[in-house]
Amino acid sequence: MTAAPNRPRSLSETAYDAIEQMIISRRLAPGAMVSEGELGEELALGRTPVREALARLKTIGFVEVHPRRGVLVTHVDIIKHLELLEVRRPLDETVVRCIVERATDRDIAVLQDCVARLLAAAGARDREVYFRSKRSLHEAMVGAAYNQTLSGTMASLHAQSRRFWYTYEPTASFLDCAELHAAIVAGIADRDTERALAGIGMLFDLLDQMTRRALDRRPLV
Repeated sequence: MTAAPNRPRSLSETAYDAIEQMIISRRLAPGAMVSEGELGEELALGRTPVREALARLKTIGFVEVHPRRGVLVTHVDIIKHLELLEVRRPLDETVVRCIVERATDRDIAVLQDCVARLLAAAGARDREVYFRSKRSLHEAMVGAAYNQTLSGTMASLHAQSRRFWYTYEPTASFLDCAELHAAIVAGIADRDTERALAGIGMLFDLLDQMTRRALDRRPLV
């Protein structure tokens, strides 16, 4: 199997990425009401790409669109995230199986570089770099699976996960999570499916525990 050829990004994709990051980083905080026009002015984009981006963000629960009132940024739902973890675990296992079977040596090298940067950010407790590095690793893993259907599904789930963890993941957990990601990549690099899947199991057990603990505390940012 081969990867899809690179293509220019559309304006709606550019708008989607920008608004998604504004919501994840809480520049647009839960409960905020904004308009298409305000977003278009800030992003220097027209109403059509902004409207298309908001329609996509609505489907993953980031916003509610209220005609004649504006766009409401939704709150982060902890119970929904527990449900999301249930869905993600078997899909992440599928990603790992596909990578072991299909990834090139170049793909493996990219994953190892991503996890090295994640470990460095976790050790430095650099929140911004940590989340950027984790996103790069997730995207590299999905790309190395060479499955377009899986790519589309995981993109939505990863976006929802990023929003939750940016809000609730304590800095003290960064290194534990990064080391589990490193263990998964090490198993993949050795083409050892069972070892990589064991890492997925340990990671999701930890994520489940952290999510349940989040029920008892306020958002971190």
